[in-house]
Parts: sequence; C-alpha cells; structure tokens
Amino acid sequence: MAAPHRLDVLILGGGAAGLWLLDDLHRQGYSAALVEAGALGSGQTIASQGIIHGGLKYALNGKAGSAARAIRDMPLRWRRSLAGEVEPDLSGTRRRAEYCCIWAAAGMRSRLGLLGASLGLAVKPIPLNKETRPSLLQDWKGPVLRLGEQVIEPGSFLQILADRHLSRILRVDGPQGVDIKASPTGEVREVALRCPGGMEMIVQPDQVVLAAGEGNSRIRNRLGLPVEHIQRRPLQMVMLRGEMPAMNGHCIRNASPWLTITSTRDHADRMVWQIGGQVAEDTARSTASVAINRAREDLARALPALDLSTVQFATYLAERAEGTSSGRRPDRPTTFIDGNVITVWPTKLALVPMLSDMIQKDLKPPANHPAFQGPKGWPTASVAIPPWEMESSWTAAH
Repeated sequence: MAAPHRLDVLILGGGAAGLWLLDDLHRQGYSAALVEAGALGSGQTIASQGIIHGGLKYALNGKAGSAARAIRDMPLRWRRSLAGEVEPDLSGTRRRAEYCCIWAAAGMRSRLGLLGASLGLAVKPIPLNKETRPSLLQDWKGPVLRLGEQVIEPGSFLQILADRHLSRILRVDGPQGVDIKASPTGEVREVALRCPGGMEMIVQPDQVVLAAGEGNSRIRNRLGLPVEHIQRRPLQMVMLRGEMPAMNGHCIRNASPWLTITSTRDHADRMVWQIGGQVAEDTARSTASVAINRAREDLARALPALDLSTVQFATYLAERAEGTSSGRRPDRPTTFIDGNVITVWPTKLALVPMLSDMIQKDLKPPANHPAFQGPKGWPTASVAIPPWEMESSWTAAH
C-alpha cells in the first residue's frame, strides 16, 4: 500500500453540504477530499424539492424572528451563484423556476398569515393579477403573490459541483469501506479507505467533517461520540405524473404552510410534481394509499382547477436528519465539535452556504499539505437518481 495521504480536511458525505464545503475549501488552499459511500446526494439532497427558501414559514406571523433573519439573505446569495457572479459558480444548474407563488386557502386566518409573510420577508412578495398568475390560479378568489424563491434541480446542482472536483471525490465500498482509527476521546488519527474494486488507501486528516446526514449517527457511534442530540424526522412525499402545468409554490392555511408544490420533467418529458408540506409530515408513517388520498383531497381544495382524472400518483419516503441542542426542530444549521471532528447538518438546502461559512470559522488554517489527487483508477461517485425516476409503483387516480 502507498504511503498515507496527509490532508487538511477529510469530508465524509457527498450531499449538498459536503460538496459545497469541498468547493469552498479547495478554493481557499486547503488539501481536502470527500468520501461518499453511495451516490452523491442519495440521502436528503436528491429527495428535496429544490426550493431556495427565504424564510416564508418563519415569517407568517408577521414577525421577523431569529429563524427568519437567519435564512432571509440566502435567496440572494444563491441567486448570485446561480448567475455566475460569485463562487461557487452554479450558472450551469438547471432551474425549475425563477420564483414561487404563494396563495392562501379560504379563511381570514390564512389571509392574515399571507399578509404576515409579506411583512416579515427581506424580499417582499409581489401581488399577481389574473393575467400573470399561473394558469391553475387565474380564477382563484383570494390573493396570489410572487415570491423571489428560485427552484433548482437538485441533481443538476450536485453534478455542477461534483464535476469541479472529480479527482477529490472518492467512492468507497459502502459504509464498510471506511475504517476510522481514533483515540479514546474520538480524535481521528487515520482513515483507511477501500473502493468497490478493492483498491485501498490511507489518509491522515488534520480535521474531519461529518456531513453524511442520517449516516452521521452511525459514524459518531463508531467514534464513541454521543448521539442523543441527533433527531430524525420522517416525511412521505407524494408525487404526481401526467398532464399538469408547471407549478411551484406554497399554499397557506391557518397561518402556516399547508402544501408546497414543485414541478419538473422526467426522462420521458412527463410533468412530475412533488408535494410537500403538512401532508408529508402527517402521513409520514401511513401507507402510500393514505398519503395519496390525503394529497388528492388537499389538492382539490387548494387547486380546484386541477384535473386529476388522468394523473398518476406515487410516494417516496424521505428521512430528515438534524442536529439539535434543544430537542426542538432546528431552524438554522447545526454543528457539533468533538476534538478534530466537526459534525454538521444544514437543516435546509437554502442554508448550505451559511453552514459552510460556520465550518470554516471552526477549522484550523491550511497546513501546506500537497493538494490532494485521488489515486489513479480510484472511482469517483456519481449523482443519485431522483425518486420519480426510481419509483415503479405509480397508480392512477380514482
């Protein structure tokens, strides 16, 4: 086996957080590598709806609290990267939409919540008249607003970042392809890696960042680090496929987000909707049929002009892994520092740049190790396939 590779930073986990951090560190002169045991983004990133949130859910009460303040600057930061104005240059990322719509379900409380959102957001929603509304909302009786939240294609975003660092992204043979040697206090000294083809290498990182989402718990267990401040939040997302128009937005009910809809096209150019929001949380542990029926009922109320007669439905399960020090749902990125190990969770896709900034503040300066290049023949990881391309159990509407 070749001599160990010295690194400033080893990143375990190739989702949005890990790839963004790798890009930032490489540009700042760190010798850094990223290890992925499966496909890039295969946990939370590829299953996300791709909305660059600006704090809508936190501003519905009309007060710009700490959560709203934390996230409200993120859409502009992403927009500049997506335009190629700042690094990372994400200008090649496919966008599903340049903005989202917000509309309120019937009821005074929902209308007041929509007003609260307009008061609490950094970028104020713009009222849309009938002619400029999405086709499904042209006859909606209540207000419809345009919100400056872009919607990206998560797989495209991951590919753009991965293509910049192919020699620094190491595919390993599942979780068993990573053997971490640590001190009794959890200080990582050495990591042995094995790729699917059987090649092996050893890296000696000065610092390690755990950005593996749900996998963070497993890695921390192996290091003897506590896991009681890690929580999982299951979701069951509903998908629609068929002859629907493009739709990206939030329907508000009772002063809180009720339905969040995003749309894309699959490999056969069929329109696909992802349905998140309250239905995804409420039916997380229900059968697929229960989740689909609930989604159909909610869509009938939120979008009465939508024809579901030829639409097919499916669901997929998504597990939100989050770090929390209070036991409550976090509203900003979370980091835990244990010796030379930093464990991180972005909480939301939109907060990934903020998380990278936080991590860099906690890292030691580069130690002038040689720039890392993976061994010749070592495979890199590919981007995960999105859930609508994986799911085979589509069912027709009844």
